Amino acid sequence: MRYGHRDQLSWLSFEEAIRYTECRELKAFLDQVVIPQMGDTMVIDLRGVPSIDSTGLGLLASIGRHSLTHFSRRAVILCPEGQVAQCLRAMQFDKLFTLTSMLDPPEELPLTPVQPPLKHGEGMASVMLGAHKELSDVDERNKNRFSDVVEVLEQAVSKQRQ
Repeated sequence: MRYGHRDQLSWLSFEEAIRYTECRELKAFLDQVVIPQMGDTMVIDLRGVPSIDSTGLGLLASIGRHSLTHFSRRAVILCPEGQVAQCLRAMQFDKLFTLTSMLDPPEELPLTPVQPPLKHGEGMASVMLGAHKELSDVDERNKNRFSDVVEVLEQAVSKQRQ
């Protein structure tokens, strides 16, 4: 993962599959760096991503929701046609994002590799629950698709707190 921010432009570039196994690190990076720095133009580059799971989709949805809420504009997802683009459309991401396949980062915006370790704020089950709730909130169909997952994760988080 690489990231760059300058003025009102933030650019987050993924270079491999986005899976729940890295969700704590991704959520920590979004919470500690991306969201606080986010300007009115946010680009998420998924050109190097062969696959993304529902937890990853939910974390990306949180970026889209933040952009709409705080800047009244859609973040951009850069993704060529293929499996990932089909998944984004199936999850109704066109409601939160502008989906495009052509865009290059400006030369004056260097993208640097994200350096772990990042301080994890939440446990994996809690991050997965939040991500699936975000994904469910994108569209009623998603709510139906993921209601069982949300229920199981709520139970797991509840047990951890006891």
